[in-house]
Amino acid sequence: MEHRTPPDDSGSTQPGNSLPAPPENQGPQPPQGDARDQLDLMDLNSARTLSTVATIAGPVSFIIGGVALSSVALVCAILALVKVRRVLSRPEGPHRNFATVVRQTAIMGVVISSIALALNIIGLVTMIPILMEAMQTGDYSAILGEGAADLQGGISGSPDGSGNGNPWG
Repeated sequence: MEHRTPPDDSGSTQPGNSLPAPPENQGPQPPQGDARDQLDLMDLNSARTLSTVATIAGPVSFIIGGVALSSVALVCAILALVKVRRVLSRPEGPHRNFATVVRQTAIMGVVISSIALALNIIGLVTMIPILMEAMQTGDYSAILGEGAADLQGGISGSPDGSGNGNPWG
């Protein structure tokens, strides 16, 4: 049985020990060359997806979602812009043309979602007093029009014929 001695800190192997000393802790190394280009391409694809979501979610927020959806759209557009700026901050790279196209889409997403957010906030601010009044008075005709009669009276007649509109009698 061979006796092995632990390696010293000099990095060389000792006689009788065929294992080299572990390298000094150098920490994580930044990616080089092709790996960095691949990371840039992944960032650009992610930024393109985020900016597309922003340009679609902004107008959709007028139909459903309102302030919440337009806020998400604005955040997506800002994140896309940050990712594109990170890629464009490199002095040179093979994806600069793609990055400029994605940057234009991200800027368009910021503009669209900002306008949608502003209009949704204005709509919400103008509707809050009407909603509060309807909730306090119980008169929903200002909001629902003819459909409010169904909400106010419940069922038009009760099963026992008393006509008080209470379905439980």
